[in-house]
Amino acid sequence: MIPHRQNGLVYYSFESLAPYKRLKHGVFTRNAPPELKGELNFSFRPGVPVLLVQNSLTLAAEALGLDPVVMVNQTHSAEIFYPDVFGPYNPKGPDDLVSGYDALVTKERKSLLIKLADCQGVLLFHPESEALALVHSGWRGSKQNILGRTVAFLKERLQVPPSELMAAVSPSLGPCCAEFIHYREELPQEFWAYRNPHNDHFDFWAITRNQLITAGLKPQNIDVAGICTKCHSEFFSYRRGDPGRFGFLAGVAA
Repeated sequence: MIPHRQNGLVYYSFESLAPYKRLKHGVFTRNAPPELKGELNFSFRPGVPVLLVQNSLTLAAEALGLDPVVMVNQTHSAEIFYPDVFGPYNPKGPDDLVSGYDALVTKERKSLLIKLADCQGVLLFHPESEALALVHSGWRGSKQNILGRTVAFLKERLQVPPSELMAAVSPSLGPCCAEFIHYREELPQEFWAYRNPHNDHFDFWAITRNQLITAGLKPQNIDVAGICTKCHSEFFSYRRGDPGRFGFLAGVAA
């Protein structure tokens, strides 16, 4: 991944997406400018000042040159939010967020944001039509194959051939730390092949790659960051006990 430092912000972009100049994207760390008086935090959670989240969203959007973002109240579902047919939607606080969605899809230059703390953020982009999706996929989303559902939505609703999609997978919980002691109750048997038998750790990066390939993406079009959020403290990690959420923001410039 390519690191960027801008006025105290630190974020990363994917080298594989660099050729698509109109696509602006960044995985933002918790680092913030001194004037913010705290860390970047993209989630309207209890105990987190609303103004802090609003300022974090504004700083990230300005850094990428994007408009105010579309975000939702993520619930580990497999449902897809398509704001292009939703009408005006510009949430400014927790009471404005629609709930029950964990994938965002647009073809109308909207800026999308998902919040993360160990779960995977997966960007899907079709260079020709500039259709864009951002998916929040934790182990619950993987169980429901939210990635396959999103690729199918892009194909059926927006006529995007899966073989032409580019995919980028954010920093997330790696096989070094993704321990599931109760995996027999929590994970489907098809995932057990990705288990390290010595420590009950699972390789969800490989699970995601294979789900995308099964959905029709070409292996060479899938870019996995390979950065574990629990091991790298610049990112929030639920497994580490962090209360915050970092942001993955993407949009197509006008």
